[in-house]
Amino acid sequence: MKGKLLVSPYFPFPTDLVEKVKELDLGLESLFMAWDLSALVGEKEPNLRRTVSILALACLLAATEGHTRLPLQDQLTSGSVLEQLAVNEGDREALFQLLTALPLCSEQREAVGLAAVFGPAGAYRPLIYDRDSLYLQKYHLLEGRVSAALRERINWLPPDDGDHAAELKPGQIDEALQDVLQNSPLVAGKTIRLDDEQQLAVKRALEGRLTVVSGRPGSGKTAIVSDLLRVVARLQHLPLEAIVLAAPTGKAADRIRASIIRHLAAIANPSEVDRRLLENCPHAQTLHRLLGYSPAEERFRHSDRNPLAEKLVIVDETSMLDLALTDSLLRALQPDAKLLLLGDADQLPPVDAGAVLRDLCRSKQAETQGRLIMLKNSYRAREEDSAGAKILAFATALNSGEYPHMKGAPGAPEVCAEPAALTFAGVEIFMPSEELQKRDFMECWLNRHLSSAELPALLHSYSYHQGSTGFEDQDQQDLKLLFEHYESFKLLCVTRVTAAGAGSDFLNRWFHQRWLAWLRDHGLPESAGEMAVGEPLIVNRNDYRLRLYNGDSGIVLPVSSVSGTTKSLPEPMAVFQRGDSFSAYPLQALSGRFEPAWAITVHKAQGSEYDDVAIILPGTSIRPLSRELLYTAVTRARRSVVVVGSAAVLEEGVLRPVERLSGVTEILDSGV
Repeated sequence: MKGKLLVSPYFPFPTDLVEKVKELDLGLESLFMAWDLSALVGEKEPNLRRTVSILALACLLAATEGHTRLPLQDQLTSGSVLEQLAVNEGDREALFQLLTALPLCSEQREAVGLAAVFGPAGAYRPLIYDRDSLYLQKYHLLEGRVSAALRERINWLPPDDGDHAAELKPGQIDEALQDVLQNSPLVAGKTIRLDDEQQLAVKRALEGRLTVVSGRPGSGKTAIVSDLLRVVARLQHLPLEAIVLAAPTGKAADRIRASIIRHLAAIANPSEVDRRLLENCPHAQTLHRLLGYSPAEERFRHSDRNPLAEKLVIVDETSMLDLALTDSLLRALQPDAKLLLLGDADQLPPVDAGAVLRDLCRSKQAETQGRLIMLKNSYRAREEDSAGAKILAFATALNSGEYPHMKGAPGAPEVCAEPAALTFAGVEIFMPSEELQKRDFMECWLNRHLSSAELPALLHSYSYHQGSTGFEDQDQQDLKLLFEHYESFKLLCVTRVTAAGAGSDFLNRWFHQRWLAWLRDHGLPESAGEMAVGEPLIVNRNDYRLRLYNGDSGIVLPVSSVSGTTKSLPEPMAVFQRGDSFSAYPLQALSGRFEPAWAITVHKAQGSEYDDVAIILPGTSIRPLSRELLYTAVTRARRSVVVVGSAAVLEEGVLRPVERLSGVTEILDSGV
């Protein structure tokens, strides 16, 4: 009986769905969960039990695809979640009858055996029927709580009774902002001055309890935050200690703070206030760290019972915020705290259920109340930068769902038949006619980014030295150059696995072997472990003890420990950048928490920027490939984008938008 499903003959387990569940990557546990849940209808209705289990399975499938709900009027139409389960005509008829019964009152649902499984809003049942949609109870609770908290912040108005004497007046904000604008940063001979939309965003952030700013990369979101901090420092309304910068990933958090510091350091004639701000710039951290996540207890320390002390919370890369994390953040805020959410609503939605930034950007209520600022200008890819302008045009076309024609259209990307023809400027498409040509591209990519004459020396065939206070000064300088080089280029993939040799796992194995050969060619020592000296890596699991977080990137380097005049023998360690300093950890201490990063998925690249990006398309169109994924991948690049794959697969991705089924916008705009 090994390998067979043991089920009662009286209540036949839906074994016909096993292969479909595997195909949808749901896991058999989802099917067993749905079957167990269906037992609540009772043992007298085996046919009803099968129908309920199919509907419960559809809700679980919807959640894995990021939806918070299942709109029932759409579920018997083409393209629905139920259609993915490939149910037969008999099941469809039974489902139609069940869905028709859900709007009935509680007594009627009880009469047909559904009351134990399905309940209305406010009931405690596994599945909730509300607003013509079906929810898993968890997501119905989260969606209602998040929507209520957002609506309260959107609709907040300063009182007229004088009880809030500490609230800023518009005239005070205007005066401080004008003082900031008169001494804007100077970068490459050009003054970085906020435009009208950006100035409005600064004002809104100080006048309300919630402000949402959405714009593509390069639209000036960091400039808004930098000048917002300068305005706050002038007003002395909030101490700098009451301000916090956060992001979903450590890399994104570090990047926004580093950008702010560069912005402040570029002020030609800084005032005493600006100098003090530069020296005491608010720290940035992941949202999990800000909220005090405890892995042992699997909960956050901060909540409505223990709120955050900060009065101004600024969160970057909020397109990555799922419903559950948004709920935790909102519950941890004090009622009078100000929340500024920044991001790009057109990027990939979060991995888990929900798309809060996109829902907010679609809310008429948020727009009407002036809580939503949509940035339209781009300052990264300026017109005088032809390569940047081409990237911007390509990203705009993708975002509009327009397939970028290969030939004849103005501004269309260059199509190359051979890797040698690539210029790595602007946007190029390399369409390999066979697998061998794809390998030729990878050789070309590797050689291009390993051609630096300083690279062998920077890898230090002897070692870097880390003491109790960190690395030595010369090592610090070399590490900075090395990290700048490695962070200037990245291969991006649609998935980790499969994808006909185009997944990041496959590419990382290939690059590992080629890297070993490169080390031998340059007389550098190889490592016997799974990763060699000089290979990039990325953290894939949070380690709160070491303060390493999912998405942090590092490099394997030879490091020796220094204690007084004693130096240990060098060993391969994972080195990570922390602001202007670096930290090293033995690879054994990170076992199971990292993976190679010659190539990473587009999801892992969110919150990062590179000079050169190559996007490796799968051999055939697969479900994760979408318009948002392509747009996110392209907008990671500052200088060049190479799309490697067939025109047909690229076109299918462009024409497949990601739509998250959610009720947040509906609730915000209904006011109910």
